[in-house]
Amino acid sequence: MQGHPKPTTDAEMNWATRYFVGPDYLKAMRIPLLAGRFFTPSDDDKAPLVVVVDEAFAKQFFGNRNPVGQRIELTEPEGEAEIVGLAGHVLEWSLLEDTPAVNAPPMRAEIYLPTMQVEAGVMRLVVPGANVVVRSDAPTANVLAAMRQASAEMNSEQVLSNVETMSDLVSDTIAQPRFTTMLLGGFALIALLLAMIGVYGVISYSVQRRTNEIGIRMALGAERRSVFRLVLGEGMRLAVVGAAVGIVAALALTRLLVGMLYGVSAHDPLTYGAVALVLGAVAAVACWLPAWRATRVDPMVALRYE
Repeated sequence: MQGHPKPTTDAEMNWATRYFVGPDYLKAMRIPLLAGRFFTPSDDDKAPLVVVVDEAFAKQFFGNRNPVGQRIELTEPEGEAEIVGLAGHVLEWSLLEDTPAVNAPPMRAEIYLPTMQVEAGVMRLVVPGANVVVRSDAPTANVLAAMRQASAEMNSEQVLSNVETMSDLVSDTIAQPRFTTMLLGGFALIALLLAMIGVYGVISYSVQRRTNEIGIRMALGAERRSVFRLVLGEGMRLAVVGAAVGIVAALALTRLLVGMLYGVSAHDPLTYGAVALVLGAVAAVACWLPAWRATRVDPMVALRYE
């Protein structure tokens, strides 16, 4: 690699995940091409070696420099290749992890090599088979039938196996986190319901204890809406204090849930704001009925109430 000393041992070599692909791979996978070009049919065994690298590769080995036009040394296929394009980074290992989970060299960098420039002998050593990516708006069964027919026309001994849609692959990847999220969501819903019942019970009990006070206020000319605001405000103050305590506790405990979060940071202000609004709405609903009942109090009955 230009600007880097040549490794003398395998331990000193730079590692990257390799993809041997055809010219339309980026289009099929909808991976953005950020600079340069992708492969064309002319990138065959008679053309000079070319590669496309991803953002992680460029940042790791070239910093802020544009990698297009730079040259790197490959081991398989062996030789010096020119970087002709820069592609977006792909989460290879899962949607939650960007490095291998096994004891292997840490690899985030990715490079793409044109299949037509890889010798057949090397390809057999690299992979026992080929993965075919097909993007289509047609039903899956129709696409699969067409693929089997095309494969048989090319070579009757070829076999298509392990056929999966991209949605199935993504679903399998997040199955465990989804189950955990649903379980926690169920507990959260139960907790929200219990909180609503608790707020309702506390405010109802408070209104009952203050029946005399409410009757006196209304006998002295207090309007029903002012009594309603009084009771509702008391309940909402209780909810605000509870939400503040909950947010502080959540900020302290979210580091334990970081591994279960995808696409949301552990301290996402929008999420905390939305949760606070939901809790406020639930508290308002729980306080509404006791506040409404307070406005129905008959002052004469309330003054005799013990």
